[in-house]
Amino acid sequence: MCGISGIFSFSDSAKQYQSFVERSIATLRKRGPENQSVVCKNNVALGHARLAILDTTAAGNQPFTEKSGRYTIVYNGEFYNYRDFYAELHADGITCNSSSDTEVLLYLYCKYGRECMQKINGFFAFAIYDSQEKTLFVARDRMGIKPLYYIQTDSFFGFSSELKGIMEFPFERVLNSKALFSYLQLMYVPAPMTMLQDVHKLEPGCSLFVTQNGVEERRYFSLEQEIDNLHCSYEDAQHLLVEKLTESVQKRLISDVPLGTFLSGGIDSSVVSTIASRYVDNLQTFSIGFKDNPFIDETKFARLVAKKIHSQHTEIQIDNKTLEESVYDILNSIDEPFADSSSIAVHVLCNKVKPHVTVALSGDGADELFAGYHKHMAHYRQMNSPILNSIISKASPLLKQLPQSRSNAIFNMFRKMSKYAEVAGMQIDEMYLRLCSFTPYEQVFQELQNPDSDLSWLKMKYCKFPEKATINDVLLADQKLVLANDMLTKVDRMSMENSLEVRTPFLDHTFVKFVNSLPVEYKINGTMKKRILQDAFRNDLPIELYNRSKKGFEVPLQMWCKEAFLDLENQLLSSSFLKQQNIFNVGAIGRIVESSKLYSQSFAPMQVWALLVFQSWWKRYLS
Repeated sequence: MCGISGIFSFSDSAKQYQSFVERSIATLRKRGPENQSVVCKNNVALGHARLAILDTTAAGNQPFTEKSGRYTIVYNGEFYNYRDFYAELHADGITCNSSSDTEVLLYLYCKYGRECMQKINGFFAFAIYDSQEKTLFVARDRMGIKPLYYIQTDSFFGFSSELKGIMEFPFERVLNSKALFSYLQLMYVPAPMTMLQDVHKLEPGCSLFVTQNGVEERRYFSLEQEIDNLHCSYEDAQHLLVEKLTESVQKRLISDVPLGTFLSGGIDSSVVSTIASRYVDNLQTFSIGFKDNPFIDETKFARLVAKKIHSQHTEIQIDNKTLEESVYDILNSIDEPFADSSSIAVHVLCNKVKPHVTVALSGDGADELFAGYHKHMAHYRQMNSPILNSIISKASPLLKQLPQSRSNAIFNMFRKMSKYAEVAGMQIDEMYLRLCSFTPYEQVFQELQNPDSDLSWLKMKYCKFPEKATINDVLLADQKLVLANDMLTKVDRMSMENSLEVRTPFLDHTFVKFVNSLPVEYKINGTMKKRILQDAFRNDLPIELYNRSKKGFEVPLQMWCKEAFLDLENQLLSSSFLKQQNIFNVGAIGRIVESSKLYSQSFAPMQVWALLVFQSWWKRYLS
């Protein structure tokens, strides 16, 4: 796990860009604290910051050049099946000088060129330079677990693991107003856009081939094309699920450094930890608790799982003060606005886990595969209960008057009922986008001085459903929009800020293909979400896990708005600062801030957090 950066010059030499890449790599030091190096060859400068996981010796340092000197790679990620190719390479007369996956990956590219992508199982972003042909090949993993940003100007093509790495390159920083609108609506910026014009995110499953003539993009993996209609009984499907997920977990246990698992007490992380405990003696597991907020604390369930699997369990109890102190760390580390509030808790978790292990397995991705969110049940009922939809939609005005909060069981129920009533009866694309949004389209429009509110690109790219859509179509959309741009972005940024590698067994692309090919009724029915996952492991998990409601990994922002945020609000959301900035409608922002003080408002605190994140970023990079 590492950070990478580089510049490909469209002229003969990249020497003029070497210092830019050196500064870029310096910004990625937390992604790779062990070693930072930059090499310049012909028309390319490549940089690498290393977090050593496999072959921790200097033999695994990068940039890495193979024996002939023709090909050089910078690589961020893990290639789990790399040992399967040792015999093939040996037959070709190639002996690896290291025991790292980096060297194997480079030799596969030497042999197969761009077709090597079909042989790799893992998560990654990498770039390979061919000094003979003077070309650069850049690729990102299938699910979007690892990030890659890039920019193309008239003079150069540049790439980096993070936006702040790109910002060290010579180009004009201009705010992307369309990205800002999407950010305020969703709390993140969906690929391929970034908050800066001319800078893009490489989409999952895509590659770039850079030559002196320009940049060619190619998709080597598509979630849609990987779906087969699987015909097997529910019982057989459960057995296959256990077998395939076990294989995925086993692959992700290879490491030359200490390894553990996140254990939240939910089904997903409990399943991963349970499987891992069968292959790792004294497995280390970690959970985070909110001692000031018992409604969202789930440590007692994690404790039950840890006892059952006999893991070496560490419980990290944090209070509001710890979370409050982390706010400033988060704001200082965010290089592109990202306002999923649970990132604060993930940051604290990763920070506390890092002293114990360097690699942690997580349960991320299961909700988007198996229909685990409350919104999936809303979609299911929308598709199957037209009479109920009609009744509930008529109650929407009344439900909106009820107090709503994520920090109280009854008020949280009112919140969910109100949101469902709001979307009942909508067309599926409108309903999907609304359920993905934290701020309604109309409100975002009012917040901005000059809103760029063209959402057609977002609907066409992520919300284009077939005429007879099913929950499987909704899950596919979630995997492309929410999973890649929100959930995985959160885990990558917060773990890498703490030099911790997080692996996601549910997102092995072969496992994803299997789950996406299962019938809807195996995943969700009128009473149960994640049905097959829960049933397949029912005998392995404590029964108490099945008798509880799902809670998101949320942070009690509502309490902060009265205390921790006051200083930030005074600095970043004052009328004088907003007027000077000339981006936002001062009156609209003031109303949001005031609403956030009311306990009955469930979304206003998160909207304030999104504004604070953006303002902090804008002040640092664009003011």
